[in-house]
Amino acid sequence: MRAYKLVQWGQPGEYVDVPEPVPGPSDVLVRVKAVGLCRSDLDMMDSKPDEDPYATAIDPGYILGHETAGYVEALGSSISDLKKGETVVLHHMRHCGFCEFCEGGIEQHCDHFRRGAIGMTRGCGFDGGLASFIVVPRTELISVGSADPVLFAPLTDAGVTAYAGCNAFWPILRPGTSVSVIGIGGLGAFAIQFLKLRTAAKIIAVDTSEARLELAKKLGADEVVISGKGDAARIREVTNARGVDCVLDLVGSDETLELAAAIVRPQGFVSVVGMQGGSVRLGWNKIATSAKFATSLGSTRQDLREVCQLALEGKLQIDIDRFSFDQIPEAYEKLRSGKLHGRAVIVMD
Repeated sequence: MRAYKLVQWGQPGEYVDVPEPVPGPSDVLVRVKAVGLCRSDLDMMDSKPDEDPYATAIDPGYILGHETAGYVEALGSSISDLKKGETVVLHHMRHCGFCEFCEGGIEQHCDHFRRGAIGMTRGCGFDGGLASFIVVPRTELISVGSADPVLFAPLTDAGVTAYAGCNAFWPILRPGTSVSVIGIGGLGAFAIQFLKLRTAAKIIAVDTSEARLELAKKLGADEVVISGKGDAARIREVTNARGVDCVLDLVGSDETLELAAAIVRPQGFVSVVGMQGGSVRLGWNKIATSAKFATSLGSTRQDLREVCQLALEGKLQIDIDRFSFDQIPEAYEKLRSGKLHGRAVIVMD
């Protein structure tokens, strides 16, 4: 079968022929229908040998694509709760099921599949979805019945990663509180929707683009702020000098981390999902007392199940730019140049 593989670091992916995978007794053979593309794919292709975070932790030579949905093609002998043709969504985080983190229900931190700071996933260390078929353990699949797989592919990473990044916020964001989302790209668009659905907090969107801020307002943001000089003062103004209770930083640069530290309230929470590798100085008069910073990695299967349920109920706006399997290089180039209107999704014939 044809596949699109990262053959070596620092090079674009390549079309290759690989054997069709064979499921074991507890596996499912999935006929791939849709694969979302992600900026982390570009980061992997751009990585130089021995460069953090990817090339120091994993080896090249795997099929790309970690946002995957498709149809059940064949079942292992021990599986009885799925049927051929059923639509399934792949949880891209691998997990062993028996380490301390898996037993604790936070399988995205699985010790068995972690290499340094990198959690090995499909499309990042293991073969991903940019191929005709993929084999997946039953425990890493979620059924969505007869739903269209194309709509669910972007949820398996962009959607669910934004959702998981907000998990610490749910007990904090009572009526009268506020939350700031920094970076209104693919993840930010989902984050605003989740926050609107699950909380009564005032949502403040921050971005460098007027167009993305317009989208944020359409999706439910109460206030929008252009990133740059004066953004912290503007956020304090719209919160009546109170500051925000939670910050979701989907960029992770020096500038966005500094902004997060400047606007978060005492006992507030800053969740950093963005991977730009920024840093921030902490200490007296540099951040509110008792405010917490935490990085957020991946998601759990339960997170993905909840996100899929919201989609099944028609509560999410999912904007997609469709490409064929032969258009993968073109889709990645549009992703790199910022010419997409929605999430790039490769739709198989």
